[in-house]
This record gives sequence, C-alpha cells and structure tokens, in this order.
Amino acid sequence: MLNAYLKQILKRPLLPILVLICVTIGMIPGIFKIQFDNSIESFMPQKDAAYIAYSKAREVYGDNDRFILMAVSHGHLWSGPAFEQIDRFITDIEAYKDYNAQKESQRIKRFREAVRINPIDFQDLIHQFSDDPVFVRFLKRKVPEDIQQKHQLNTDDIRRLEKSLNKDSALKQTKIIDTILSPFTVKDISGENDTLETFDLIQKDSKGKRKVPVSPADIQTFQNRLMKNPAFQQGIYAIDPDTHEISDFAVLIKFSGAPDQEAIVSEIIQITEAYPDLDITIAGVPFVNKKFNDYIKDDLHKNIPLVLLVVIIVFYLNFRSKRGIVLPLLTLGMAEIWTIGLMGHLGCKLTPVAATLPALLIAVGSSYAIHIVNQYYADFDLISRYNKHKGVELAMSHISITVFLAGFTTFAAFLTVVTSQVTAIQAWGVFSAIGIFFAVFISVTLIPCALVFLPHRYPRSLIGKDDLKRTTLMDRFLALIAKGAVRHPKKVYGVVLLVLAIAIPGALQLKVDTEFLHYFKDSDPVRRSVTIAGDKFGGGWGFNIILNSGTTDGIKSPEFLNTIENIRAWLVDKENDDLNVGRTDAFPDFIKRMHMAMNNDAPAFYHVPESRVDILDYLEIFSDEDKDSDGRLDMFEPFVDTHFQRSNILVRLTHKAHDRLGTTEINHLVHKIDAHLTETLPEAWSFSITGYPIINVKMADYVVMGQMQGLFLSLVIVAIVIMMLFNRFNAGPLALIDIAVTILINFGVMGWFGIELDMVTSVIAAITIGIGVDDTIHFLNTYRLYKNDGNSVSEAIEQTILVAGKAIIFTSMALVFGFLMLSTSNFKPIILFGLLLSMTVTISSICSILLIPAAIRITGIDLTRRNVVREA
Repeated sequence: MLNAYLKQILKRPLLPILVLICVTIGMIPGIFKIQFDNSIESFMPQKDAAYIAYSKAREVYGDNDRFILMAVSHGHLWSGPAFEQIDRFITDIEAYKDYNAQKESQRIKRFREAVRINPIDFQDLIHQFSDDPVFVRFLKRKVPEDIQQKHQLNTDDIRRLEKSLNKDSALKQTKIIDTILSPFTVKDISGENDTLETFDLIQKDSKGKRKVPVSPADIQTFQNRLMKNPAFQQGIYAIDPDTHEISDFAVLIKFSGAPDQEAIVSEIIQITEAYPDLDITIAGVPFVNKKFNDYIKDDLHKNIPLVLLVVIIVFYLNFRSKRGIVLPLLTLGMAEIWTIGLMGHLGCKLTPVAATLPALLIAVGSSYAIHIVNQYYADFDLISRYNKHKGVELAMSHISITVFLAGFTTFAAFLTVVTSQVTAIQAWGVFSAIGIFFAVFISVTLIPCALVFLPHRYPRSLIGKDDLKRTTLMDRFLALIAKGAVRHPKKVYGVVLLVLAIAIPGALQLKVDTEFLHYFKDSDPVRRSVTIAGDKFGGGWGFNIILNSGTTDGIKSPEFLNTIENIRAWLVDKENDDLNVGRTDAFPDFIKRMHMAMNNDAPAFYHVPESRVDILDYLEIFSDEDKDSDGRLDMFEPFVDTHFQRSNILVRLTHKAHDRLGTTEINHLVHKIDAHLTETLPEAWSFSITGYPIINVKMADYVVMGQMQGLFLSLVIVAIVIMMLFNRFNAGPLALIDIAVTILINFGVMGWFGIELDMVTSVIAAITIGIGVDDTIHFLNTYRLYKNDGNSVSEAIEQTILVAGKAIIFTSMALVFGFLMLSTSNFKPIILFGLLLSMTVTISSICSILLIPAAIRITGIDLTRRNVVREA
C-alpha cells in the first residue's frame, strides 16, 4: 500500500509538494491563536469526585485557596508619605473591583476628544485628566517613558493607547476581583447601645475617598485600632520577629472564581511596578500561574531556535550537503506548524506538559527525515543504475515502510498516554501522536518528491581523492560496535545485568510531586517571593476543612464553635509543625470579636460565649451588607453555608518542618488531619477536606496510575506490532529488550538522584518507548533486508550496524543535543526533562545497536522472509 502511494506521488512530484505548502499556509494562523493554561481545570478530570467536591466548595464559600497575597512595606512605614503611596496603590487595584460603566464611558469619550487636538503631547494629555488621578496613573503605566517625553504623539501612539484603554475597560467589566483585604480596606466590629455593626478602620469622605491618616497622632490612632482586633495579626499585618513591631501590611486579593485570571494578575503586577518606593512582595497561586505562563512563553522563544540550530548542525555533520539540511528542515517546520496550528484552530491550550511539544517534535521528527535521506545516500549506486524516478522509488520503498512502521509504533506509544486521567497529559498524548503522524507523512512525501527534482549527486566532502566513498570516524566506531556485538554477546549482557542491579533499587525509591511552585528553581525570584510573603502572613496558599453540624443553624452553638477553635489550635500547635500550617481563619473569629465588642473591647472577652443565646443575639443585632441576598452577610460567606449547617476553616500553609511543601508533605498532612478529626469529632458531625493542595495530591495519584497503565499498554502494542511485522512471536520480546533496559535505568537514575515524577517527567517513559522502538524497527528491518540478501548472521549484523546504526547514531545526536537545549529553561522539570531524555536516548541508541544484535547472536532468532530478495 505504501509502495503504491510512493508510485503515485512520484508520478507527479510537484502536486504533493504544492499540497503540503497549501496546508502549511492554512495552519499558520492557528499558531497565533494558541493560549497558555496551567490552571487546575486543565489537569483534573471534571468527573473526579475530589474535583467535584472542590468545585462545590468554591461555589458555596468562594475561591478562598487561590488568592494573591502581597506583603507591602516601606522604609518609613508609619509615615504620612508612605500611607499616601499605599493608599494610591490600593486605589489603583480597586479600579478593577468597583466597575463604574458611566465613569469608564466618560473616560473613553474624554480621551477621544483630547487626542483630536493636533498636535498633542503626553503631558498635555494627562493634564486633561488632572481631576482623575487614577486614570492619569493608568496612562503613565501604559505609555513607555520614551513616548512620554515626545513633543508630539503620533497616530500609532494614540492608536496603541486607545487599544490599551479599551482592553482595560473590558477587563474591568469582568468584575473578576471579588474582595480586597488590607489595613486600609478592612472593617472591624463595634458594639454600642446594644447594637453590633461594622466600621472602616480608615473612614471615608462623602465622595467615598479614604481619609488617610498623615499626622503622627492620626497614624497612632489608626495603629491602635488595627491592633485591637487579634484576628488581624498575621492576617492583614505582620510583626517583625526581632523588633516585635508591625513591619508589613497585607493586601489580599480574592477573585470571583473565573478560571482565566492572567489578565488581571498582569495588571496587578504592572501596578506594583509603578510604586518603586514601596517594598512589595507577591505570593499566591494566581501569581505563580502567571509567572509560569510567562516562563513557558520565554522558553518557547528561546528553546525552539536552539533545538533547530542543533538539528541543523547534526544534519550537516551527517550529510555534508545542502539538501541534507534543507529537506529535513522543511519537513520539521511543516510538521511543527501543522501540529501547533491545529491546536490553535481547535482552541486547545498549551499546558506545562504540552509546552514540551515543539522541541519534542523537532527532535523526534528529525529522525524520520534523517533515515530517509540516509537511505538515499546508502542506495546512491542503486539509484544511479536506473532513471531517477525508478531509482528513488526503489530506494524509498524499503526505508519508507520502515519509517512508516517506526512512526506508527511511536504514534501508538504516545497515544497510550491518553489512559491517564490527567486531562493535560491526555492532550499531550493526542497531539504528540498527531505530530508524529504529520512528521512521518510529510517526510515520506516531501523528501522523495524533492529528490526527484534535485540533481543526483553525492556530497563531495564524503568522497575521497580516488572518487571512492570515504571511511569516516563514525564508520570506524560502528565497526568496533559490530565486533563487540558479534564476538562478545554474553559479556555485553553481563554488563547490562550489573547496571540493572544498581538501577532497580533506585527505581523503587521514586517519588511523585505535582506542586507547580517546585517547577521554579530554588533561587528563582518567584519562589523566593512566594516563600517570603507567605511566611510573613501564615502562607500564600491553603485548603479548606469543612465541618458539618448535621442540623440547620447547628454552627451557632458554643460546642460547635469551640470545637472549631480546638481544631485550629491543634493545627498550629508546635507538636504539629509537620503539618506546616501557618494560619487559620474561621467563623468563630467574628463571634469572638462581637463578644469582645459588646464588653467594652476588653481583650479578656475575645473568646466564644458560653451561652447559645448570646451567640444568637449577636447575630440578630449584627448588621452588614448582603449583596447577593443569600441569607449570609458578605463577610460570612467564606466561612458558612446559607443554612448555617456547615462551617469552613481556611487553612494556610507555610514552611515549618519542611523547606518545601510537595505532594508527599501534603499527603501526610491530609492523612494526619483526617485521622485526628475522625477520632475527636462527635459521631453526629462529619467533615471533608478539600482545596487546591488536595487536588494536587489527587493528581499525583493519577500521574502514577497513568504511568503504569500507559507503560504496560505501550509495551504490549510495541510487542504486537513487531510480532506482526516479522511474523515471529519471539521478535516481540526481542524488540522490548533495549526499551525495557532504558526505562529501568531512567527510573533508577531518577530515584537515586531524588528526581521526582511530575507532570513533565511522567511522559519520559512514553517518549523513550516511542524513540526506542523507532531505532529497534530500523535495525531489525534493515537486518532482515541484508539477511534476505544471503548474508550470514554476522555479516548481516555488521552491514546493518554500518547502515542503520549510522542513521540511529545521527538521529540520536539530533535528539540528545536537541533535548540538552532544554537545560536553558527557567523550570526545573523542563531542565530535568531535557537531561533525562538526552540520557535515555543515548542509552536506547547504544542498546539498539549493541543489545539487539547480541541477542540475535545468542538466540539465533530467524527474522528473514522466505524467497524475498531486494532488487539489485
């Protein structure tokens, strides 16, 4: 069938080339539609029970475990100028919380009227908005310094500025910011004349503008108010452990739950950069996700050119000809454009796992082009004896089938990854398989058709003075390998068994970690920032413990509230530092503050009242906003359900007993908390533990399960394909030798060196199988070809190693050096991904040209087809 396809395309070689070009042009726009996504929604299966519970908790209590936490300080924190800067900083962020359609429309209208004045410079423009300082600061953020200094804004400057203005207005309309908590925005509770109500720590004027304290006396009054509520400490302000004075204010931003938070996080980061006099440290999952996406984009821009450069060098070293560089390069470019373009057209996003696809397709796809071009030069004399069409067809008939079979098994190996429950890994499996299909299809189409048009010529640099093909250093190396495989097969396997005896114990120590923060290098500013801000305020991420009283209004009893308090005390107790809990927030904080307020703010009354009647009375006379009219006051919504039956404890994680909080540590704390609550809670009450870290633990389980299922399935598929190809049952196990050895060594190295299995490294085994089976099929199919020509086993092995082995070595060089370029990444898993794949490709290639021929010598397996001899 494939030979018939070759005949058809070689009859009219120009037509297939034009079709490939047209498809490529059609796919290019899809590349510009690609978006990035590393949210939890892109990984977890939507029907998973833990994910459903997590989603329901977010619906009831809000998105409390994914927030931005900023530690804000100043060289002279307790001063009027510092307070004014902090107020402007918070006001700029509030512009994205309190959307005013009329105000935004008026701004756009005034802007358009202002820029009609010709000429106009930037200073003139901002002068038009002197009564709107928030908008002036927005303009200064969006306009580069060099344009601000220009004497006149040109049409392009104005167009770009108006585009930013419209984009900003659209962002505000999303109302994505739900709450901003800080000392400047927080409310406290006062109790006077048998009433309980909230009040702003910083009062506002008639226009809603904060009356920021600037005099020493006013600032001292504000400080006294701030420190009166015990719940505020380490919640909205941090104490310096050395001076025991307030060192930082918190600005905590909660979002409405929209999955796409990148735009607003980008804006918040821009706002922080506009206040260089403030010392602002950012933490929180949305911030980490944003920086993650930035780093992925940077890696793609940096790594793809490097991988391409390495592949071009390998092409040159192998073929020493322009066609040997240009033709494989064109196939890679087309396959890359088709795959990423298709993703864009289908609306699929690049996740952390999918970010490896571009470099992977370049490196792996190059092998098919190398094998085809290598066969062209290996059969150069054969082609010379025929007309060009017939000669190319004969040469390609063998290698195209081999490439197709190798591509098919790689396609199948990558596709087995869809057995994983992690949706991002499933998508990687689908598109990596599609990319391999594209690479094979384009290689067996473009290269043979192009060779028909090109002059039939052997590279001059590979021809000696006597016009004979030169024996290269690679030829001598391969001859040495052939002798070792043919003459000392048992010694070869003795060495392999020794290596496996070391590797297997290491593989048994392999651990799993799916926490995104650990993707950043230890010295990365993002990781340091998250750690610093998180430690100051008890943690930059957290989870929920939801207690169910079993009855409506059940949480309004002293027994239930004191149980919550006991759990909170246990969580942060010194004896439980292994839980790494830095802070908890819960509904009793409000009740305790009410009790204190109703008793003249005496600190001794900051506890849960003994009487249920007191609690009911406090809640009856307490007044605050209920914007969504769901029966819960807005400030209660993160902590209670609408029936006051369930109460949510927000638990923040920091670093106590461990320098890092990975999947292993989270798994430990979940089990310990679960055991404690099961033992201590009354039988009538129940509990659940959910949140972002808990979902990460669940993902780790899916990664391990998917790894085992994918490995088993892909090995079975490879064995079946090989058995069907050679019509020999024992050919299957023979083909798996080098793959199995390579995978075991890879896991052994990971285990011994403490490299964890994560979202990225979890696909290495599938890639190893895909690449390893390529080499295996090329070797075995070429061996059968030479054996069918009447050569002895030893002669067939030696000729196979010199021809197929050479292509295997050069494809491996392209893969190894291509993957090594990933070591320039910003992410630890991507760096390790590149290093480990370079190692596995090297081992797999050596095993293919050493272990397989040695096994053939030991077993005497017969792979020949009867009465089949290649046309000479």
